[in-house]
Amino acid sequence: MNPYDVRQMNVAASASATDPLAALTAPGTPFEITIEPVRGVPCRVYRRAPRHLGDVYAAARQFATRPFLVYEGQRLAYAEAFERAASLARELATRHGVGRGTRVAIAMRNCPEWILSFLAASSLGAVTVLVNSRGSAAEIAHALESTSCELLIADPTRAQSVRESGLDIPMIVTSDAEGVAPSSFDALCSAHRGLVLPFVPVDTDDAAMILFTSGTTGRAKGAVLSHRGAITALWNTQLSGAILGAQIAAQKGIDLAALAAHQPQPCQLLVYPLFHTSGVHTILLAGLLRGGRIVIMRRWDVGRALELIQQERITTVSGAPTMLWDLVNAPGRERYDLSSLVSLAGGGQATPQNLLRAMASAFPQCLLGGGWGQTETNGVVTMGIGADYLANPRASGKAAPTSELRIVNAEGRDQPVGEPGEIWVRSPSNMIGYWNNPEANAAVFESGWLRTGDVGYLDAEGRIYIVDRKKNMVISGGENIYCAEVERVLSEHAGVFEAAALGVPDERLGERLVAVLVPHPNHVLGEEEVRRHVRAQLADYKVPARVILESAPFARNANGKIDKAELRRRLGHRILE
Repeated sequence: MNPYDVRQMNVAASASATDPLAALTAPGTPFEITIEPVRGVPCRVYRRAPRHLGDVYAAARQFATRPFLVYEGQRLAYAEAFERAASLARELATRHGVGRGTRVAIAMRNCPEWILSFLAASSLGAVTVLVNSRGSAAEIAHALESTSCELLIADPTRAQSVRESGLDIPMIVTSDAEGVAPSSFDALCSAHRGLVLPFVPVDTDDAAMILFTSGTTGRAKGAVLSHRGAITALWNTQLSGAILGAQIAAQKGIDLAALAAHQPQPCQLLVYPLFHTSGVHTILLAGLLRGGRIVIMRRWDVGRALELIQQERITTVSGAPTMLWDLVNAPGRERYDLSSLVSLAGGGQATPQNLLRAMASAFPQCLLGGGWGQTETNGVVTMGIGADYLANPRASGKAAPTSELRIVNAEGRDQPVGEPGEIWVRSPSNMIGYWNNPEANAAVFESGWLRTGDVGYLDAEGRIYIVDRKKNMVISGGENIYCAEVERVLSEHAGVFEAAALGVPDERLGERLVAVLVPHPNHVLGEEEVRRHVRAQLADYKVPARVILESAPFARNANGKIDKAELRRRLGHRILE
């Protein structure tokens, strides 16, 4: 039995249908909460959670015969994938000296080779540096140089980008290409048979991986995430599933263990990049812990996604808003058997309310969820689950049991309920810090708290409402306008497909607010109609001074967020008119 597979535990035997969280985190349960010092800061931690990634890998060995990875006709069972990763680990250790603390970068598109590289390097105690494979040659080189990487595992496209940048770093390329040594990646993975994936002993607060911030407010920084932080985020995901399971079991009048026994193998569609927390934490690591199957899409295509849901009996899809809209609006969706789908979730940004309503209507059998977090917090900080999430769609859920929140004003004082301020987080999932960046660390850490740079407020029941990025604010006529708040209201209009709010210079006001909208097909939007819609819900000074209509969907960065810098470039002088 997997000691960390809550699907196999009778964790809901005493769970209250009205308060399953309290029951599931009580003493003696798999999610029992206790207090431990984390890098000198007292934090709420899961007492019985795995201590490091090696515990997760060891627990997943019991799923040896289960299918693990599906990609473009290729299928790997758990045993085969772990054996190939173990062979690669042996080669990394003997040929390249990879061991505890070695920084090994992975730069490639989503594919089985990415996952095998991650398993192999992390099993040796290495710090995996997860590079944005969609970045330019200069951006990839910056990621490698700024984190002092000692080895790069890359696909031919990213390897060529690094060569073009002029950076000299040892490389392993995942397939033969011109100028690459004849020993292919596949040969490294098959050089040794019958090996068990090792795990070099590490401390729970050792660095496990480095992920990069989205760079929407400046050049991307490498956030160093610990084993404990990654496991805490993973256990939060497990807990959310257990809460939903407890609610469903209570509705059906059965035990959670009995419910789990009749569930099919969890199967997730991987569309998020693996260099993002939604990919590596929520799908890859959570999938390993549950013995799930991961179906990898080479690139997003809604028609292909529907085919895969039907063929592979996919149970969970999590994606950016544009992808979820594609699923809702897909022509001929009714021709596919999508009955296996039980969960839909958004990520990268808050799910617009009009999209949430459309998802609930199009997929009534699905549980909908969301939340809020950052790269610097290993993803999950708050969770929106089930009925409470649907009843309070403007909220981003409540704090996970391991997350403590403060809402702080500019003077450093805590704000009362309902008043916005910067969100501070104290949690074992907080990053160790930005790699080799003491100035940035000094700016975000305050007496054990992480200053997130996000603005939000709490309601009386503890739900968090995200207003905006602190740096994504327009100051017009002395008034602070949070773009995300305006975008939320704009997205509630039935004719709006996508919405972005931007500030542009204004001689009199300092800045004026501009809304850029993509209408739904066959819907005609007028500027005054939009302004009336906003004025009905927000103060006059938050009504856009101008509305620009676009026909093409917005570009988004790798984390699924609207790339406002690219949007400004696309609009050019039009935005200043």
